[in-house]
Amino acid sequence: MPEEGRGFARVAKVTALLVVVWIVDMVDNLLAHGVQPTPINLALSFATSVAMAVFLAWLVPLIRLKLASVVMVLWVNLFAVGYMINYIEGAFFTTMYASVASFGVALLRAAVISSVVTAVAVFLLSERGSTVGLLPKLKEHLATRTRRSWVVRILAGALVYLPIYFFFGLLVTPFVLPYYSNPANGLVIPPFSVIIPVEIFRGFLFVLVLLPLMVALAGSRNLVFVALAAMLYIPGALVPLFGSGSFPLAIAPFHGTEILADSIVYGFALSRIIGVGKS
Repeated sequence: MPEEGRGFARVAKVTALLVVVWIVDMVDNLLAHGVQPTPINLALSFATSVAMAVFLAWLVPLIRLKLASVVMVLWVNLFAVGYMINYIEGAFFTTMYASVASFGVALLRAAVISSVVTAVAVFLLSERGSTVGLLPKLKEHLATRTRRSWVVRILAGALVYLPIYFFFGLLVTPFVLPYYSNPANGLVIPPFSVIIPVEIFRGFLFVLVLLPLMVALAGSRNLVFVALAAMLYIPGALVPLFGSGSFPLAIAPFHGTEILADSIVYGFALSRIIGVGKS
């Protein structure tokens, strides 16, 4: 196919993915959050869907594994980073979940959404032909260091999230604290005895989830760093903060800036602690 034809086909695929992501997001906002499709909500949902579609159009072709492994790596990251790890924090920082059952329903809905987006993204964008699975790549990577080294590195990767989280969180505290102090906003500030173990646990989950993505990407540590930062920020923060329509827009820019900094610094740290390749 001529280069011009391939370019047009790629644009068409990304556009199709964008439409699917946008529709899924709007349906989810309506059914889960009761957010009506006002012009501002539609615009924000569209903008975040564009960001997600462009990110996936860049990321998916870089995961050069067997089709089943591509699906697994992408689904786990979209589900865990985009939903589950956020929901765990939301269980302590919001009044969103009235019961364990409501938390389970939210996870089930997230699993379905992640499945739809993953299936469409992989079908449209994945490079076919690879015969390498994730497990051999993971074993190969883990064999480069001793078991003790990996234990230390995984613990370091989990623990380093906490100071990064606190540093940038404290910078925006003066701007967001009034909203968390108002019960009408559905936001809560738990005690440090809760925050610290919750965030360490989230850091541990980030390491477990992002390690397969790092292994799957064939490229330098800098490429891995960019992919991690983008995964942490776009599905992990940009979409839930601005696209859902359920988070208070007055403080979303502050948290958006905070998590952007978190994502860049933590993504860089993970790419050096447990990442693959060389710069």
